Amino acid sequence: MTTQDRSAYDLRETEWVSAQEAARVLGVSESTVHRMARRGLLERGSGYRRYSRASLEALRDRGAAISIGEAAGIIDRSRTAVRDLIAAGELCSSSNATFPVFRRDVERYAESHPPPDDRAGQLDAAAAARVLGRSVSTLLRLARSDRVPCDRDTRGRYWFREDHLALYLRARATARLLDRHPT
Repeated sequence: MTTQDRSAYDLRETEWVSAQEAARVLGVSESTVHRMARRGLLERGSGYRRYSRASLEALRDRGAAISIGEAAGIIDRSRTAVRDLIAAGELCSSSNATFPVFRRDVERYAESHPPPDDRAGQLDAAAAARVLGRSVSTLLRLARSDRVPCDRDTRGRYWFREDHLALYLRARATARLLDRHPT
């Protein structure tokens, strides 16, 4: 074998690695490597269980696969919004039903698409409950019955404006006065 042939052979050999080497690169077990290959996450080479080093390194650089709920927490949006981002191709799917997206992809998306700050000046349920001197569960019951105005975000959280809370307190004080002094 000539030196040039040997160089070409070495180059081909470094492009494809064994399952054991693939497991070492990814930091997982060999059986996980085989499972990932069956799911189409890893490029297989010809021959018995050879894997592309480039696809291994690309997968390793994307980070661990995470759940939709965890992704929703990272980008501060609802699970439905994360599913919509996957369907639109904004987030790449890992073809794993339990952990469908990659952490670093989600983190990159969160950095480039910060959530809108439409809650400036609003109070969350705990802060609003303190203002009213009520428990959080009582406040949420009042909000659900439309007795205290509120907004809900895409994650289902309740948000209250201070001026609305002041109106509620005034209405409650007026109702108490009318109860004491009927006309």
